[in-house]
Amino acid sequence: MRAPTRIQVKLFASPATDVPSRAVIPVFHRWIQTHAIDELLIDVTDYGHVPRGPGVLLIGHESDYGYDLGEGRAGLLYTRKRGGSDDLGERIHDATRRALRAAHLLESDGSLAPLRFDTRELLFRFPDRLHAPNDAATFEALRASLGSTCDRIWSGAAHTLSREGDPRAPLTVVARTETAMALDALVRRATG
Repeated sequence: MRAPTRIQVKLFASPATDVPSRAVIPVFHRWIQTHAIDELLIDVTDYGHVPRGPGVLLIGHESDYGYDLGEGRAGLLYTRKRGGSDDLGERIHDATRRALRAAHLLESDGSLAPLRFDTRELLFRFPDRLHAPNDAATFEALRASLGSTCDRIWSGAAHTLSREGDPRAPLTVVARTETAMALDALVRRATG
């Protein structure tokens, strides 16, 4: 398996606190204007009319950020498109760190109150089917890197990794822990 370049990480909004996707549009525009994210951000696109779709996307050069409605659950979806380390474990960790930071920025934005993210679950998706086919061998090859990232951000709390979804879809791995933690603590652990 050649290491996949494209990596997605999703944090789900707590069901009782999610917000309409349109409410995120001005926040994403502010991120572009204020350089809130340390990368080249280009435009905001609204796909809120698509059921269970991409919601609102903040398009960047290296990465995209979205308030995603996929899986029937709203959440922050980070997509690493290019760049980063040659080491797959470092790329997974960097994608997770960026997703956590973006979710924290959304959660901290007063205009989106009462938005909160569930820190007990992370979805990892590898859209590059050529370099990350959705099979047991690829899942096993990625397990150590995913586990290492989860150990770091969840501070060693017990967690599970499971391959989920349609086998015809991109490889999707869901990490879960029983221990709820503050999002800012996860950001600190991912950054430190």
